[in-house]
Amino acid sequence: MIGVLLSSLLFSSGFFALADEAEVPEAPFQLEVSTDYEGATCIAALKWRDMSESELGFEVLRSQNNSEFEVVGMVGANTSHYRDKVGKYVVGGFTYKVRAFNQAGKSEESNASSVWF
Repeated sequence: MIGVLLSSLLFSSGFFALADEAEVPEAPFQLEVSTDYEGATCIAALKWRDMSESELGFEVLRSQNNSEFEVVGMVGANTSHYRDKVGKYVVGGFTYKVRAFNQAGKSEESNASSVWF
């Protein structure tokens, strides 16, 4: 009964209408990546500027060839950093991008930033 009343209240107050009108969030920018280590584990430390006020979170994308990117992590809203534990004794380069997302879709990708281990 309470659930029905709450749903009616939210719907009649326009809450659901606002959610349907959401726009894709703005893209993060000024992505920077630096190296860090935990023993022999190589870590790419990412930080970026969050320019959106409507994101639900961010997807972190990584590539080893600068053309095929895959999602390697996700963080929540209002977050501006991520630590990617790439692996132990890694040698090579990695390129990263970040994009925001919400119920309306995904933002454009940030600038690309690379790191070498």
